Amino acid sequence: MKRFWIIFVGLVALLALLLVGLGFFFGVFSPVRITKQVRGPYLMVSMLHRGAYHRVSEKIEKVGTMLDEMKIPKIIPCALFYDDPGDVSLGNLRSEGGYLVDQQFSLEHPFRQREIPKRSVIVATIKAHPLVAPFRTYSKIVKFMKMHHLKSMSPAFERYLPGGIVEVEMPFQSPELDLLHQTIKSMAIPRQSGKKKRGENDGSGR
Repeated sequence: MKRFWIIFVGLVALLALLLVGLGFFFGVFSPVRITKQVRGPYLMVSMLHRGAYHRVSEKIEKVGTMLDEMKIPKIIPCALFYDDPGDVSLGNLRSEGGYLVDQQFSLEHPFRQREIPKRSVIVATIKAHPLVAPFRTYSKIVKFMKMHHLKSMSPAFERYLPGGIVEVEMPFQSPELDLLHQTIKSMAIPRQSGKKKRGENDGSGR
């Protein structure tokens, strides 16, 4: 019986080490770096996807194959995510998957090309598998935005960099800053015209 327990404990320890090793390999324990930056513009070739977000990788692969066939240089694989999985059913989640490119060219359906404009974003950077990265980054982004009184804006944008690095860009707006701009705008005094109306007293005694 004692020998059985020794073997059992050894197997449990081995399994635990294996799980921990896999966790490190896939980035479960990797640190997340949060910064506030201005990013863009980007030129993206993509395919629309509806359904589970992890399946967007199929669209990225199809776009990559198409670009290779057209001999168009690929820069970075990427994806756009429009909906919050907590608010939208799995089958109705909207996303786009594809590649960033450095040139415009004509495309046929179902491929499309779009420009992602320059904008202010929260950037979460992590070294992790693309399936693991969202579980580690988005909660950090939400926490950061709450701390700084920021409001997220769709869509979120993910870039899959060499070396297993994933970057999540979340556009944001600041309600307090917007309110300040509106207040300043409402208090602005309109410019007075330099021309006097006909008959206006100009001090000449006429």
